[in-house]
Amino acid sequence: MLYAVAGFPLVLWIIFRFFVLDSATYEMDHGNGTAKGTFYPLLIMFSAFFYFVAVLALISAAYSKSSLFLVSAVEALLFNILVLVFYEGYLHVRYLGTRSNQEGRLYEEKGPSNYTRSKYALILSLAYSSILTLIAGAVLGLR
Repeated sequence: MLYAVAGFPLVLWIIFRFFVLDSATYEMDHGNGTAKGTFYPLLIMFSAFFYFVAVLALISAAYSKSSLFLVSAVEALLFNILVLVFYEGYLHVRYLGTRSNQEGRLYEEKGPSNYTRSKYALILSLAYSSILTLIAGAVLGLR
């Protein structure tokens, strides 16, 4: 049972990566990369929610015999770590700094987005699987 639950994010990743998501790369900031730092409020909201899921899962694991809660907590913490790492990497690759043109005007030089379909599918699969595993642990724990 535990192996099937641990493989659930992999199954979701395959579904998202090959059948749901269509673009090769994605932008994390709004406006196709023109609004630097606009993902920060979402990052704070996502982090707070998934820390709540992790804490709720750990508290539930202390009072239940189900190991699904521990799996949910690990997935929620992995989500938080990876979304932060991916966003920091995105910022360093996407925004290369301020430059000046021949007329002396400043502009922001941008590189290509490195937030690929695989990274986005991984984030989505961890998010959905942590919530669904927490719900499954609660439902199976009530029996």
